[in-house]
Amino acid sequence: MKYSNSPDYGILLIVMILVIFGSVMIYSSSAFVADSGFKTSLYFLKKQILWVTLSFVLLFIFKSLDYHKLKFLANLSLVLSLVLLVAVLFFEPTKGVKRWLRFGGIGFQPSEFFKYSLVLFISASLVRKGVKIKKFKHLLVPYFLILSFAFLLIINQPHLGAIFSIGCGSVLLLFVGGAKLRHLLILILPVFLLGSLFVFGLGYEKDRVKDYIRSIEDPLEGSYQLKQSVIGLGSGGLYGKGLGDGRQKLFFLPEPHTDFIFSAIGEEGGFVATFGIMLLLFIFGLRGIKICLSAPDRFGFLLAFGITSTIILGVLINSGVVLGLLPTTGIPFPFLSYGGSSLVLAMCGAGILLNISQQKSFKNKRFYSKSFRWRKK
Repeated sequence: MKYSNSPDYGILLIVMILVIFGSVMIYSSSAFVADSGFKTSLYFLKKQILWVTLSFVLLFIFKSLDYHKLKFLANLSLVLSLVLLVAVLFFEPTKGVKRWLRFGGIGFQPSEFFKYSLVLFISASLVRKGVKIKKFKHLLVPYFLILSFAFLLIINQPHLGAIFSIGCGSVLLLFVGGAKLRHLLILILPVFLLGSLFVFGLGYEKDRVKDYIRSIEDPLEGSYQLKQSVIGLGSGGLYGKGLGDGRQKLFFLPEPHTDFIFSAIGEEGGFVATFGIMLLLFIFGLRGIKICLSAPDRFGFLLAFGITSTIILGVLINSGVVLGLLPTTGIPFPFLSYGGSSLVLAMCGAGILLNISQQKSFKNKRFYSKSFRWRKK
């Protein structure tokens, strides 16, 4: 299919910079651990290069695939993601949790797939429902029921961070899609109460929440990971210790190439590097919103908003954990953290954004006003 507009090269450039820089930092932060455990400092880098290669292939495939065709895969994608959430509970746990489907040396995290499948499903279904979403029954069925079932599965992994991320992203998308705020609050309240019961009544990840409460007063009073993360960030200063010269990766900060890679970047690159990354992702968010506001139809508007908010939420949650502002959650940093699931799906999302940007409407530049107008009906 030929497109009349050029893709948003700003999005593509930002993604390329983040992924390449992330790969460099993955090597820097994992080389010592890899050499100690696998007898080669390149172990994690080699695997990441394979994921990066696959991710870029998928990015350009989705960039070339008309996003309207994804609408017909929404239901199938959602069902498949729910099946995988069930299947992962029957696999052997990794480090005490059941979050990954592992086949040989390849691991896949179903909760990440569900996150993006849900964005696709909600976007497609909101287009069909139209203004019906303003009625409570159309919010309760199917969205609340689907989320409740998924959360019951995810809580058995357990993965509190995924529940928080998926919940926040879904509420944002439903609100932008036309759901009334008071209806959303009615549904959020029992979820909050149930979550409190699991944490304080049944002890679900209670230690993590206690560590977080202590860290509010003093980050060094939190969990061991949080202590080492804050030490790494603080020791980096303005310009950092230099690439490869970080000390927290020497078995102080557990697995700094995964969920705590932002801390490793802060230690070796200092405030300059961390600020630069956040600035790039801020621009990514702005360009993502620009793409959704200039989308040619409501489906493109909702899909672009859902993908952008999902990625930015991942950034905010991960950086919040590293800084001690949120409890430890296990949410990877988009485009930077080691691993396949998060990177592949975020790159697919970026490819979809690029495709939508190629189809932006010039005849109706104010489509977004129509997208918000249904809120007033």
